[in-house]
Amino acid sequence: MSHAAHRFGTVEELRSDYNLLVKPYKALDDVDGKTKEEAIDKTEAMADIAFENGAVNLGRRSGCIGRGDDFRDIMKWRSLQGFFAAFSDKEKLKKVLKEYKKRDYGISVVAGGLIEEIFAMCREIGIKPHTILYSFGVWGRTELLPSEDHLKITTLCGHHMVSPAMIDHYVDLIRKEKISVEAASRKLAGPCVCGIFNTDRTAAVLTRMAGR
Repeated sequence: MSHAAHRFGTVEELRSDYNLLVKPYKALDDVDGKTKEEAIDKTEAMADIAFENGAVNLGRRSGCIGRGDDFRDIMKWRSLQGFFAAFSDKEKLKKVLKEYKKRDYGISVVAGGLIEEIFAMCREIGIKPHTILYSFGVWGRTELLPSEDHLKITTLCGHHMVSPAMIDHYVDLIRKEKISVEAASRKLAGPCVCGIFNTDRTAAVLTRMAGR
């Protein structure tokens, strides 16, 4: 899940930021109508588990709960696209992964976060990572990048649908007490329909940027 590999922040900040991608592998699952429907059913059951165990955001192209969309409305779109989710607590993600292992759905799962913590989580659960995607940072004319606080929010949307200007707009509204930090965080989550935008982390950064 390369678009979730470059989330910016200190080690401490990233200890409250984990993401999950659940997506059937079409070459195996989309064999015929029956198999496709079974794969969709399993994916929806896995989304229920993530939602019920404290995902701060969960979404697909039909919307995401981080911006205020109803979870059941999001899941009405029956598709093999799967779903994305964000967690602020590694114990909640671990509980979700343990449940997936227990139920043995046979659907591809990608978990993202600090690599040491993801590996430790896998050892505790008794699963072995299949593939590793590791970020080596950003290269080139990094002086042209926005501030570190901006990057801590913009990189939460791997498709870069959240702009620094949009962040500045909501920071200004927070300072003028025209919007709450939580509401501003939901607004910023809006363009990132994947559902991996961590609204809790965003609220913490907005609070600091607004001097609250």
